Amino acid sequence: MDRSQKHKRIDSIDFWRGIVLVSIFVNHIPGNIFEYLTHKNIGLSDAAEAFVFLSGVSVALAYGRRFLNGELGTPTRALGRRALTIYGVQVMLSLVAVALFVTAAILFDDEGLLAEHGRDIVLADPARALLAIVGLSHQLGYFNILPLYIVLLLGTPAILALARVSSFLMLVVSALVYVGARTTGLNLPTWPVEGEWFFNPFTWQFLFCIGLFIGLHLRDVMATRDNLLLALCLVILVASFFVVTNGFHLVPGLWDSVRESIDVGKTNLGLARLLHFLALAYVLSHLGLSRIFARTPVYAPLCLIGRHSLPVFAAGSLLSALGQIIKHVHPPAYLDEAALVSLGILLHYLVARAFAQRSARQRMQPRQA
Repeated sequence: MDRSQKHKRIDSIDFWRGIVLVSIFVNHIPGNIFEYLTHKNIGLSDAAEAFVFLSGVSVALAYGRRFLNGELGTPTRALGRRALTIYGVQVMLSLVAVALFVTAAILFDDEGLLAEHGRDIVLADPARALLAIVGLSHQLGYFNILPLYIVLLLGTPAILALARVSSFLMLVVSALVYVGARTTGLNLPTWPVEGEWFFNPFTWQFLFCIGLFIGLHLRDVMATRDNLLLALCLVILVASFFVVTNGFHLVPGLWDSVRESIDVGKTNLGLARLLHFLALAYVLSHLGLSRIFARTPVYAPLCLIGRHSLPVFAAGSLLSALGQIIKHVHPPAYLDEAALVSLGILLHYLVARAFAQRSARQRMQPRQA
């Protein structure tokens, strides 16, 4: 693979990560009109699966080969620093979100803003709530995927140690952990509100490890296309689309009747969700959609958003919290709602552009010195 091909492939990963970040922002303002355009409405999975999978691919590309070549210390420390950075972002986001909702509740005299998604405990028992947020044992609704990512990053050195023996062994062990957690109900507990993590690390690690495996073998995976497997994936996607849309709106109640009988739970990464996402990823990667989008004006901005995923995700999380407050206090008309979400997406790009310019300046400083 020559240099241009390599950069194109990495750009395509950034592009899809950018789409995922925008989708997360849109979906975290429930009920807005753009939410119906995200892929969760046409299948069994949503942006969370793509987020975790692409994280695994990216970690493999960044650190995998160094681990496999025996360079253990440097990438392990880098992963630890990355996990610590994300931990700081998670705590900051949670505290700022609480401040936003509390301030809005006081300004608009509306306690309903604090009644959902774990925000009520902040007023009922602020000391314990603060301690729990810092300890990641209490996670606000819509602010609970970064704790999963922190655990996955901390576990990556052990996972890649298995991959040094055999990447297939890594997948087998990961699958056994997934099955064991699903069978025993193993999950991390929450406190002070009794419960479990919304994203179970013991099950979601399987999708992360699949991403790691793909990242370690990216050249071979992308160079090989099985037409029979592609056809099977297309069947899975069409069947999921048919069910979720109530038989293309011809069989009312189909999705409600089927939902209870298939494994689509999000907390434990239901098997149907997993299969749907893997089918979607296989189809998207082998139909060359990235090359098609590369000829459109949205490609470069979405690549930029995906390239600076952490600051963009942080900004998007707070913007979605503001969007939730606005919709709760004064539900906007459809046109105003469209403008609100569009402005949020534009701010995603501006945040990414600002960080790109800062990175460029930092790269220039050593040259000037």
